[in-house]
Amino acid sequence: MAGDQCPTGCGRTVRPGHLMCRPCWGEVPRELQRDVNRTWRAWSRDIGDTAAMQAYKDAREAALAAVA
Repeated sequence: MAGDQCPTGCGRTVRPGHLMCRPCWGEVPRELQRDVNRTWRAWSRDIGDTAAMQAYKDAREAALAAVA
């Protein structure tokens, strides 16, 4: 099953369940990768937690900005 296009605009396909394609993810600094993964896990444990969702959104935006 094909995924969506990478949100970085590189034109590559993103595997389902991933934020961006593998080459773009490799450009994200390790600390930001850890933040994205940590905040995603925190939110997925309690989907109703709006603070956890905001933390994930912030980490995700920082990761996308790092690639731009």
